[in-house]
Amino acid sequence: MTGPDRPPHPGRGLSRRALLARGVALAATPLVGMSLATSRALGQQTDADVIIIGAGAAGIAAARRIAEAGRSYVLLEAAKQVGGRTVTDTTQFGVPFDLGAARLNMPAARPMAAFGRAEGLDIYRAPEGGRLYVGGREAGDTDYEDFIATVRRGERAIVAAGDANRDMAASRALPDLGPWGASARFVLGPFNCAKELDQVSTVDVSRFDERESDDICRQGVGTLVAQLARPLTVRLEVAARAIDLSPRLVSVQTNKGTVTGRTVIVAVPPSLIAAGKLRIGPSLPQRYRTAVEKITLGAFDHIGFRLPRNPGNLGADELIYFRADGPRAYALRARIGGTDLYSLEVGGDVAAGLADSPPEAAAAFVKAALTREFGADTAARVGKVFATRWSKEPWALGAFSCALPGFGNMRRAFTETVGGRLVFAGEHTHETLWGTVGGAWLSGERAAKQALGLLGVRTG
Repeated sequence: MTGPDRPPHPGRGLSRRALLARGVALAATPLVGMSLATSRALGQQTDADVIIIGAGAAGIAAARRIAEAGRSYVLLEAAKQVGGRTVTDTTQFGVPFDLGAARLNMPAARPMAAFGRAEGLDIYRAPEGGRLYVGGREAGDTDYEDFIATVRRGERAIVAAGDANRDMAASRALPDLGPWGASARFVLGPFNCAKELDQVSTVDVSRFDERESDDICRQGVGTLVAQLARPLTVRLEVAARAIDLSPRLVSVQTNKGTVTGRTVIVAVPPSLIAAGKLRIGPSLPQRYRTAVEKITLGAFDHIGFRLPRNPGNLGADELIYFRADGPRAYALRARIGGTDLYSLEVGGDVAAGLADSPPEAAAAFVKAALTREFGADTAARVGKVFATRWSKEPWALGAFSCALPGFGNMRRAFTETVGGRLVFAGEHTHETLWGTVGGAWLSGERAAKQALGLLGVRTG
């Protein structure tokens, strides 16, 4: 989220890259930047030095950095709350349920976790990897070995193609994966990329940095992101509709009037630009239009449900993989926060199909899955069911990004400035940590540094 965070890999031994380590001190004091009166006293006939569109993790990170540099900002958010694709709900089940990103990827999100702990949030290490279940019980050693070996073989083939700059559909790079092929394709595609492998760029996958570990916030990742926004001034329910870049200033048309600034940070998903919900003029150069059109958001959803009596004696926050016999695959987050709340995780075509179906289809899918994995008696105990539908959310239009085949190199366009006035931010703009909260946060800090540079402000 940012969008729903890319789920953890089934084996930590599958890491390919050295991880980025970084520490950033986060101020807990109010962040107001330069006042509007001071800004205008210096001859700036604008509303702010920097307009930031989107108050998700990236926009919040950018606003904090702009304010810390003593510059004025206007932070616009179309929704009723901050967070973007990191939202924690407590109304559906009475306990925190992350509708989007549910884990903090380390080490990229370490500064966020440090802030949360300082604010009194309960942030703890997630269980390592995941468990594998076959026929209602944990798999034996042979099945574990076969499953992990198959995922590794598929991943190596995709990465080898990407490393050789053969940017093609990941499905084309795969060898025959044998009996565990359907399970491996689910992990490599819908589960980790929110898309089927024929819609996944080998280059994009090859550049992703594997995370060291994951942390969980008991109060919810969305709660943590909202806490990070607390020192900021955010204009909620203000939808940016058009950006006009002139040589001297930026004007942003919204549903509540026009805002002007010297620079603008666009921290919304590319899906909104592609859908025409946010227009950029006078004309967005072709390079950036291509990036918007080809770095697309996939479908990934959580189907939350109550289930008493803990089938399988599952541990709190465990991630369970299942042997798949076909394309309708899924994983399970068990006993979220130690409660009787579970979440069936679906991605790709399955998630898109359920989002297009009536709400009761998600409940039927859960019960069919539990019947298959644990038996009809377990399925009969399912209580309330609530499913996210990120591809239908009007200010997201998808879960998280993955480049289409042939366009894995286009993320670089999102790291460049446009017309000396515009900077992009968001998980989709990070070349190696796309699809993660940490990637979104770091992209916001990078965008703030770029915007400050355009203003002539030196940053360390």
